[in-house]
Amino acid sequence: MRKSTNLKFNLIFILFTLLVTTIVIFTWEKMLRAPTFTWLDARYSWNSNDERWDYEQRVEHYIISTLVDVIVVTLLLRLVSRQQRKLRASEGRYRSLFEHAVTGIAILGAADHRLIDVNHKFGSILGYQPDELLGKEIDELGWRVSDNPAPVGLFKSLNGSLAGEKELLVKTASGSEVPVSVSSNPLSIDDENFIILLVQDISRRKRLEMEKEQMQRLLFQSAKLTSLGELSAGVAHEINNPLNGIINFAQLLKDDLSTLTETQQMMLDNIIGEGERISEIVRNLLTFARQDSTALARVDIAGTIMASLSLFSHQLHKDGIEVRVDVPDDLPPVLADKSRLRQVMVNMISNAHYALKAASSGEERLLFITGRASGAGAEQKVRIEFFDNGIGMSQEVIDKVFNPFFTTKRDDGGTGLGLSLSFGIVRAHQGNITVESVESSHTRFIIELPAVCAQNVEEIQRKAVA
Repeated sequence: MRKSTNLKFNLIFILFTLLVTTIVIFTWEKMLRAPTFTWLDARYSWNSNDERWDYEQRVEHYIISTLVDVIVVTLLLRLVSRQQRKLRASEGRYRSLFEHAVTGIAILGAADHRLIDVNHKFGSILGYQPDELLGKEIDELGWRVSDNPAPVGLFKSLNGSLAGEKELLVKTASGSEVPVSVSSNPLSIDDENFIILLVQDISRRKRLEMEKEQMQRLLFQSAKLTSLGELSAGVAHEINNPLNGIINFAQLLKDDLSTLTETQQMMLDNIIGEGERISEIVRNLLTFARQDSTALARVDIAGTIMASLSLFSHQLHKDGIEVRVDVPDDLPPVLADKSRLRQVMVNMISNAHYALKAASSGEERLLFITGRASGAGAEQKVRIEFFDNGIGMSQEVIDKVFNPFFTTKRDDGGTGLGLSLSFGIVRAHQGNITVESVESSHTRFIIELPAVCAQNVEEIQRKAVA
């Protein structure tokens, strides 16, 4: 195709030159020859006609050839200049498209796989300036398949094909890895062989896929929890009936003091006491599982904490965890959705329980809950602290601990929503929740809520989010 184009151009050029030569000769003969030689004869004298003829031939040849050359060269230069402008404009357009493409583009030598040219997007994906990548062998960048920790050659990962697409991880200038989609195609220009490489950053797509999977898993978990709540409520109701019977029968036996020894009375007291304790746990379980209304009401912090603790008391005792509670009974109430605030307390205790279980077994394990009032009037707040001397958290974990779906308990069934929901609930009640922690030492969650007083009830009700 290229040879035929060149031959066509050469033929056109030859015909054009012949046409120009013919026009110049015709113009010379008809318009320029006579005035030119009349002018020469007036200024020069000739020794003979042969001398005059020879001179005329040379002048005529010179003028015709010069005119033809000037015309042809001028037209050729204009043609070349025009083509150069078109070429520069075309190159500028394609360079602009190359540099501003949303896909990373690189051109490699087919023989050595070294980078010849890259666009800005390719450099930004890898964290380099484009000039820093030129001359690098493509496998120096460190490619690997996500399920294989060992690096692999790029084209080896494409199964040796120059035309293929694959999702890989590539190492950036900072040492981190970015998931990318890589495709390649062979390219030939002027008998030279190249490979064009297209790279797309798929981090966002992977993150959305992961979030979708997490959401589906959480929806499934939510459905299971709903079913579990309904089952727990049914079981609790079933336990209540025989439990009340046990307590009543024990009370009847206790009332017949004439036939009971002191030891038997003590045993009946224990039966009644333990039965009432179980009954209290069942009531708290039913309250926690019930779908309460979201109306705000005055909530007693001390009572809410003790009711939440009752759900964990047996397990905390079994795991050798000492629980201390220092919450005054006269602590000012807060205006809140009771069920949601109870959910926050349960999350705090549950997280402390997990951290204490994971701590070294030889050390004393302590969960210490305190409550204090601070400030006065409309600025009065209730401050609740949950302290545990468990495994603590690193700064990296602290920075993410309130993020949705972030959890360090994934293998133990954690969803990463407990602290995120607690944060949202506390903030919705115009409060604040913070965390202080030292890794391998302790953790302290601090919750501050506005106390109820005549000056701020309407403001809390107006701002609280149901």
